[in-house]
Amino acid sequence: MTVAVEDLAGDLAAWLGERMGADDVTVSGFVRPAAGQSSDNVLFEALANGRVEHLVLRRQTVGTTIFRDPDVCREAQVLQGLSTAGIRVPKVRWIEPNSAVLGAPFFVMDRVQGRVPLGKPSIHTAGWLPTLTPAERERLWSSALEVLVSVHAIPWRSSHDFLLDGDPIAATVGAHVTALGDWYRWSTAERVYPVTDAALEYLEEHLTVIDAGDPVLLWGDPRVGNMLFADDHTVAAAVDWETASIGPAGRDVAHWLFFDEFQTEAVGIERLSGWPDRDTTVACYEMSSGRHLGDLLYFDVMESLFMATTLIRQADRREAMGLAPRGNRMGHDNTVTQMLARKLGLTVPPLSPDYIAHRGGLPEMDRT
Repeated sequence: MTVAVEDLAGDLAAWLGERMGADDVTVSGFVRPAAGQSSDNVLFEALANGRVEHLVLRRQTVGTTIFRDPDVCREAQVLQGLSTAGIRVPKVRWIEPNSAVLGAPFFVMDRVQGRVPLGKPSIHTAGWLPTLTPAERERLWSSALEVLVSVHAIPWRSSHDFLLDGDPIAATVGAHVTALGDWYRWSTAERVYPVTDAALEYLEEHLTVIDAGDPVLLWGDPRVGNMLFADDHTVAAAVDWETASIGPAGRDVAHWLFFDEFQTEAVGIERLSGWPDRDTTVACYEMSSGRHLGDLLYFDVMESLFMATTLIRQADRREAMGLAPRGNRMGHDNTVTQMLARKLGLTVPPLSPDYIAHRGGLPEMDRT
């Protein structure tokens, strides 16, 4: 079992003391944010030399992980490059690749003040987004989309070329499908998942007809739920870059659109006024970026399969932790597999009770 960061406060304080040039560092106020599942994020304060620093520790998860090869040090390097390029991200202060310090590699970054729209059950029904005026919501949305456009405009060859590991083929759509397929097959471990198996087959069979355009720096998980917003409803910081890569812009845009659908049409929830729909989003992205996306169905399927695979991993993780019964159906029958089934013309599965429990419960009308 992984030891909690709170129980390693003394080790963390000693480690910080070496980097802050302080003989006596006190760490306190450990809080885990409500969002975030794939890494261990902890907010805390460090008192050193009479000054309080408000920091965030992001530690690599061990055990039943979501991703096959998590690497928080790589993510920290991505953040450093983004900061240099002028993207609003938290400043990385220190990186520690040695697991001996806190049980896993980690990095420490500055804490950014702001509010995050949480996604359960939907940003359109809970949290503070519904309290805003339509104009305020549109301003928030526009600021968020502009961050994505700015990320795609970064000259990545000078800042993030390391993401290719020296292999330019890794930026192609084919390489992305291969990597996704490898992760998916590792996640399913020879178990049959009819809907997602069909989705991977679709991606492999239709690969030759895709024109992806020039590769860009991909965020990997672009959505308003991965942004902190200031009081003026503009983006204060963009977070969660562990799946950043180099590849087709359509992947990121489809990922954004996935979450928009996931929190509205897919669960029978009406979008808030002032929150643009799919067509408006694509048009605004194309106008701001100067990039034509074409038909996004292929990338829609790709990103839905990506998210469905995370649910398979989360189902296994919940089972390993005793939070779900052995052989539960959460990875089979969920909102994402429903979305995929509709896109591929397959029979739409019902929602599993285990998935409903994972989501914190859903309105009765959404349980079909």
